[in-house]
Order: sequence, then C-alpha cells, then structure tokens
Amino acid sequence: MLNSRSFGLLLLIILVMLAACAPLEPAQPPAISTDIAPTDAVPEAATPAALSDTLRNLSYTGIFPDLPVTLTHGYYDYGESGMGRSFVRFIDHLIARGDLNGDGAEDAVVLLEDNTGGTAHFLYAAVVLDARGNPTPTEAVMVGDRIGVKSLVIDESQVVVDIVAQGPGDAACCASWNVRKRFALEGGRLVERSSNELSKISLHDLDGTRWRLVDLKANQEPALPDTEITMRVADGQISGFAGCNDYDSTVASQEGSAQSFIVGSIVITKSLCPAPAANQEASYLARLGRAVAWSYDAGYLAITYATGDGAFAKMVFAPYPVGATLRSKKE
Repeated sequence: MLNSRSFGLLLLIILVMLAACAPLEPAQPPAISTDIAPTDAVPEAATPAALSDTLRNLSYTGIFPDLPVTLTHGYYDYGESGMGRSFVRFIDHLIARGDLNGDGAEDAVVLLEDNTGGTAHFLYAAVVLDARGNPTPTEAVMVGDRIGVKSLVIDESQVVVDIVAQGPGDAACCASWNVRKRFALEGGRLVERSSNELSKISLHDLDGTRWRLVDLKANQEPALPDTEITMRVADGQISGFAGCNDYDSTVASQEGSAQSFIVGSIVITKSLCPAPAANQEASYLARLGRAVAWSYDAGYLAITYATGDGAFAKMVFAPYPVGATLRSKKE
C-alpha cells in the first residue's frame, strides 16, 4: 500500500500530467519497436524557412464545419471561452515531406492544434499538395484529443503518425498507450486506414534517445545562441553537456505513473565559464533537478518541472541530429 507521502507524490504527478496535455503558449502573438525511423520526422531546423512560412499562412478546412481557418503567422484566434483564449495554431517544428499522390511534386503533411480554451486540445493533420509550387491544402482530419505526437512521416503513399494516445482502461485525460495510426489520401482528403496499440508507455521508451535544449520555459526562455545543452537517456541514466560542464544523473518513474520523470542527484564536472552561459547552465541544472514528468510535443521532448512557486513549466528539447557527436567535454 502507498504511504501518505507516496500517495501525495503520485497525486501531484497525475495533476502535472493533466497540465502537460495543455499546449505550449503560441510564440506568435496571441522504446517502441518500429519500422519507421523517428529521424524521418523533419524538425523545424531542417525545414526550409520559405516552405514553413508558406504552410503557416494558408487556409485550412475540416477543423470547423463550413468555416475555413486562415492562419496568420501560424495562428488563428477565434474568441474567448470561460477558461481562456480559443485558437488554432500551426505546429511548425514537425512537418513531413514526400510525394503522396504520385504526381512528382513534393507534398507536405502538417499538424494543426485546436485549443478550445477548455480541457480539450484537438490535433488535426492536413496534406498540402504541391507544397512548393501551388500549395493546396486538403481537408484536415482529426488525429486525437489530448495526445502526444512522437513522430510524423510519409511512408511511400501513407502518412504514419506515432502518438501517445488513449487505449484500453484510459480516461480521456490520461493517454498511456503507444499508438500508430496510418492515413492515406483518398478523394482529396486524408482517411484513417488503421490504428494499432503497440504497447503501454514507459520511461524505457526514451532509452537511446538524444536531445538538445530548445527552450528553458516553453516559448519564453529560448536557449542562448551559440550555446548547446544536450541530454541522452539510457537505462535509467541521463547525461549530457550543460553548456560549460558535463553532467550525469539517474532518472526513474514513479510507480503507477509511466510519464513521471524523477531525477536523482546531479554530478557535474568543475569547469568555469563566463556569464551568461554559466547562468544558463545553473538554471538548466536546477530545473532538471525539479523535473516531474516527460511528454512528447510533436516530435520534441517536453520535461515538466516545478517552478518553486507551486506552478509548473516545461523545458523543450529537439531530437539531436542523427549521426552527429553529442556535445560533451568527454568527447
């Protein structure tokens, strides 16, 4: 049986995971066995800026009945609900590219998130045909509500999305299954062909992954330019480069909460470096030490941490380039 302390921690983690379903604030004003390599996902840095700019300023249908959503810089504000602003945002750091209809032109698959201002956060996928020539969006199709996206790829003539979604025994709030959905382009729109529950999620899903810090506080504290903070996860250990020093620690999940992320004592090397890099390193390590949960944010990794004032925030990491040497003073 859980003692009072363990029960309190478990309850806290459940509350954090409910908060983790919330989208990142828009920057604009307002280990699964897989045959799909996650590196097929195209992070923002690898997507040509001109293409991203085009996709985030188009009109999309399928989100609202008979009402197109015309994005401006990736954002569409449609009012205020009892719990806050309601908006649709374009997720520009995960775009799949390929030829879906066999006409020789490059198509793109984009993700659109509908934040209703309440607890629901609907995620849609849409194909933009001939994305570089005459970009033509097809009708968007819903992928899920309050889910995390691990990867998005075009596999020959299909769109494959690996997500953390609701499965047997899950409430709407608390997705706990690795799910793979396949879509095909039929009659000018995406149609879901299959949805398979692969496994229950686990901290071990992160084994062997490597990441670089993008933001210390989701869209509010971007990593300093010309600095690099990295993290690798493997078999209950985390390690990396914090900007000045290497660091090592342990990581574990709380029993009964597979997406909890509890970091042990952090050991670092003793190199000195000037501000502001030293300040950023100290801030990063302090927040990592207060980590409570992990989740996927459209191909990125989000680590939720306690801010110290009773609230929570997220550090956001992008996948480290495949084949690149992870930045470390040891290497």
